[in-house]
Amino acid sequence: MDGRKPRILPVDPAKPQARVIAAAADALRAGGLVVLPTDTVYGLAAAPGAEDKIYEAKSRDRGKPIPLLVAETAEVSKRGGEMGWRARLLARRYWPGPLTLVLPAAGGKEGFRVPNHPVALAVIRAAGGALRVTSANRSGEPAARDAQAAAAALAGHVELALDAGPAPLGAESTVVEECGDTLRVLRSGALSEAAILARPTVLFVCTGNVCRSPMAEYLLKRWLGPDSKWDVRSAGVSTEDGLPASDEAVAALAEKGLDLSPHASRQLDGALVDAAQLIVVMTGAHKNMVLRCFPKARSRVFLLKSFGAEGRDEDIEDPIGMSLNEYQRVRDELDAVMPDLILYLHELTTC
Repeated sequence: MDGRKPRILPVDPAKPQARVIAAAADALRAGGLVVLPTDTVYGLAAAPGAEDKIYEAKSRDRGKPIPLLVAETAEVSKRGGEMGWRARLLARRYWPGPLTLVLPAAGGKEGFRVPNHPVALAVIRAAGGALRVTSANRSGEPAARDAQAAAAALAGHVELALDAGPAPLGAESTVVEECGDTLRVLRSGALSEAAILARPTVLFVCTGNVCRSPMAEYLLKRWLGPDSKWDVRSAGVSTEDGLPASDEAVAALAEKGLDLSPHASRQLDGALVDAAQLIVVMTGAHKNMVLRCFPKARSRVFLLKSFGAEGRDEDIEDPIGMSLNEYQRVRDELDAVMPDLILYLHELTTC
């Protein structure tokens, strides 16, 4: 091409203008290359089938595949990707977000990602649901974190660049390959390897983390058994670290052969929320508090009783300060829901 810089169109990162999205989609449908913002770094996009232009623009080794950025998880199967239980849990936890999953697909393997950026998602949808996208830079050079850097690096190859300001994360996605029941990190990035490879976690949440949520934690651990795929933890929305379980909670679980005395309370924090595939709360007030503090966890927060046979969004009341009989009643209320919760966990981990 002639070396001219692409046309740069400013775009609102939160509410992208329809005319800008349409211009990008038109350029892509015509076989052109477009620079677009994502949550990680700026990307160089082409319609599926036009990826040769990406290889040429970046001087990229043609042995390195270019992932598909898709608008939603359902697009993965539509594009031939096969998600095992580990990949499905990761996608449920980190999509949209900075995770690229390399999955079995027709004829080999395919990389997929759902980006967490309104502009990228709008362009992908307008262009048909999937785009070939890689970092907007020449191969071997640093990834572009803004539209100007991307336009300068790829001058002469790109028709249009959308400028939504600096990329929020400024780090490339973590690339993970699913191999049967195991995961392999192919490239470190915005997500830590420890977070990716950790066992999936159920997190029970109550107020003080000294009665309801620790009783639920220990009961579920017993139901799951020692060979479970799941880790189980608990925390409180209004507590301090290191408090013991209440004497009545210890006594109530002792009647079931469970020793709650080693428990020490934990204040709910971002690290616990980020690590959990499923966050199970005792009351609607707990759910509202978790979502107010951690809005990105919305798809992972459920009332415990919603898993019961009747699926009711009912609270499990706090027995703190009450008699042992009340603790026994709450214990049995918790225990009665566990078989249905386990069925849900089984569905999540069964392909």
